[in-house]
Parts: sequence; C-alpha cells; structure tokens
Amino acid sequence: MLFSQENSAQKELLKKANESSKLLNTNPEKVFTEAKAIEKEAQKINSNEAELRAIEMQCGYYKTKNDFKNMLTASRLLSQKAKSYKVSVFQIIASRYLFEAYIFSGLPDNAYQELEQGRELAMSLNDNDTLIISSKADLFISYANYYMLKDDYQNQLKYIKLSGKEYEKLPDGKYRQKLLYVYYSNIANVYNNANQTDSAKFYAVLSQSKDNGYNRNDVKMTNLSYIGKAAMKEGNYKEALSYFKEAEKLGSNEVYISIESLYDNIIESYQKLNKGDSVKIYQAKKDSLKINITESQNKSLHNLLKEKKESNPVYIYVLVIFFSAMAVFTFFVVRKNNILVRQEKSSREYLKKFPQNKNREDYFRLLKMFEEGNSAFMSCFDEVFPGFQQKLLKINPKIVQSEMEFCALLKLKIPTKDIARYKYIEPKTVRNKKYLIRKKLNIPPYVDIYQWFDSV
Repeated sequence: MLFSQENSAQKELLKKANESSKLLNTNPEKVFTEAKAIEKEAQKINSNEAELRAIEMQCGYYKTKNDFKNMLTASRLLSQKAKSYKVSVFQIIASRYLFEAYIFSGLPDNAYQELEQGRELAMSLNDNDTLIISSKADLFISYANYYMLKDDYQNQLKYIKLSGKEYEKLPDGKYRQKLLYVYYSNIANVYNNANQTDSAKFYAVLSQSKDNGYNRNDVKMTNLSYIGKAAMKEGNYKEALSYFKEAEKLGSNEVYISIESLYDNIIESYQKLNKGDSVKIYQAKKDSLKINITESQNKSLHNLLKEKKESNPVYIYVLVIFFSAMAVFTFFVVRKNNILVRQEKSSREYLKKFPQNKNREDYFRLLKMFEEGNSAFMSCFDEVFPGFQQKLLKINPKIVQSEMEFCALLKLKIPTKDIARYKYIEPKTVRNKKYLIRKKLNIPPYVDIYQWFDSV
C-alpha cells in the first residue's frame, strides 16, 4: 500500500512537471519557479523522471533568457543525472541543450560532438514512445541549426525533413498537429535563409493555418517575419512593417538570431519609408541586443576557462585573448553603426538643401556614363573637374583608383541608394566605403561628406 502511494505521488509530480513545461513560451518565470520546486520534491520522493523533467525545464528557461552560462551548467547536470538514473532519452535531450550552449558560446566543435553523442544514443532506442520520437526529431532540428550556421542550406533542409519523418511516427492527434505546425515553420526558416522568400512565405502561411492555440510565440514570431519579408520584397513596406511589429510584440527571445534579423527588417522598412528617427530607435535596440549577447557569451566562456585552468594553461590564454578581442570588436562595431546612421541622415538632409544642378549637360552625361558602367567615366570626369584627383592625392597619396572613382560619385552628389543600385552592392557596403574614405581623407565626423567634396 505504501509502495502504491509512493508510485502515485511520483506520477502526479511528473504530470505536474509536464503540464508546467507547456507554459515555457508564455510564462517562463513561472515555469522556472515551479521547476525548482518540482526538482526538490522529486528528490525527496525519488521521482527520477520528474526530477529530470524539472532540470530540462530550467535548461529551456535559460535558453529563453540567452543565459548561456547557466544553460551550460543546467545541461551538464541533466546529462549527469540522466546517466546516473540510466534514462537515455534525457541524455539525448541534454546533448541537444549542450549543443546549443556550446554553439552560442562560439565552440562549434564541442557542439557537434554533443550532437554525435546524442545521435548514437538515439539510434539505440526503439521508436515506441512519444518522448523518444520527439527527442529524436529535436536532435535532427539541432543538426539543421548547425548546418544553418555554416550556410549549408541543403543539409539544413535534409535534417528538417528527417525531423518531419519522426513526427509521422506519432499517433494522429493534437500533439502531432502541434509538431507539424512547428515543422512547417522550420521549413520556412530554411527557405528564408536561402533567400527564397516566396517559398518561405508559403510554408509560414501554412504553419500559421495549423495554429490551434498552441501558445508558441517563437513560431508565430518567425512566421510573421517571413510573411513580412515577402511583403517587403514586393515593395509593400507599410504592410511589411505591420507584420514585423506584430512579430516584435510577441517578445520571444528564445533565438536571438531571429530577433536580430527582425530588427534588421524593421530598420530597412523604416528606411524605405524615410522615417529616420524610427531607424535610430531600432538600430539602438539591435546594438543593445548585440552587447547583451556578447556579455552572456563572455560569462559562459569565463565559466569554461575556470574548468580548463589546471589542464591546459595555453588554451586559457588563447581564449582570453580571443574573447576579449571579440568584446572590444563588438563595442566598436556598435559605435561605428551609430556614427554611420547619423552621417547618413545628415547626408540626406544636405542633398535636399543643395541638390545637384541637373540642368547641367555635364552632369547628365556623367550620370548616364556611371549608370551604364562606361569605362570612360573617369576620363570625362577629369575633364569636367580638372585637378580633382590631384587634390585628393595631395591629402593622401595612397588612395587607389577604385577609391578615386567612388570619390567622384560623391562629388557628383549621387545618393547612397543610387550608388548601391548601379554598383549592384548593398547600401550598407556604400556606407562602409564612405566611412573608409573619411578615414583616408581625414574628413571630420561632424562634416557631411557631400559637403566636404563640394569644396574640393
């Protein structure tokens, strides 16, 4: 009778843990608090599976917070406990979380090793349990994420489809439908990464149509982002922005790469709509996200360094230098981006006040030659602006011909978007070129670059 009561208590606690884990995407703080309580209770009544589930919930919580240090610690604990209790499926789950902790800490080799260990275990298990099937599917999704970071979209799609084959093994019902809802969104992600916008939209819309109140804000967010990108591709920037803003409201931080991409799309939409103030706001949000992620990565690496301290001092030295450099690099990238945004706004205002006199025959002739990619462009430019190149070489003799041609475009007051369009490069590349030209010619950061070339 006592055994029956203990067994009943264990089942009830496991049921409680399973129910609580469903709220991870909507109320992570509540889930974390309950997970800690369940973990303690499970240890008291020897409910091994409930304890493992509680630790898994903590891994998921740290993932939503981009807290790689604590995610790594919790994942290791899950792995150790699962081995101790001889519960292989939770070892597979632990391998997946360890993969994510390592990959976001900048250790891809360690990450891949965890995947391989998880796969070896998965292949030894029979597909006779829902948790085993879904864990195998999640493992394949992790493989897909690994190849996504390598820009290997063929293998990414391959592993996403393997996850779909696992879902087909599940009995038809609400749980299977929920996983298919996620599956279609994952396929949309592959096509989005491969810049196949229409296909990404198709699967995102398909995924949305399968939503039956599953409370997966992360999936909704990515689906809305892909639908918004399709609208942006068609030039419907207001419509695109409405999708992006709706995605932002969902507030899912589970995958910071998705958030960063969302901010990029919002920034581009505002740029197309000529809303400079909004561009600055979202650029600041993006910069803040980058700094937070870098800090979290550094904490995770600091934890790993402590473990390596006695075993390999050279390894420590190399990692300290690398991640210190990464932190400094991130700071300067953020600072540079803020400067470029301000300078680009200043240039647009200057060109509005002092546009090129388009009645001049010389201007039209040079502009046409530039648009056509005529090789005689610089020769004609020298005729119209004699002495221009000599003045620049006097300031910096190391300026090369390609930079001189770019300076000629600035002298003609050709806007960033037009240079990008006719040179078949991104506007961001044009802004970076302007930044480098400023450095080479010692143009003060507070002086508009078009205004400076006006005086040359």
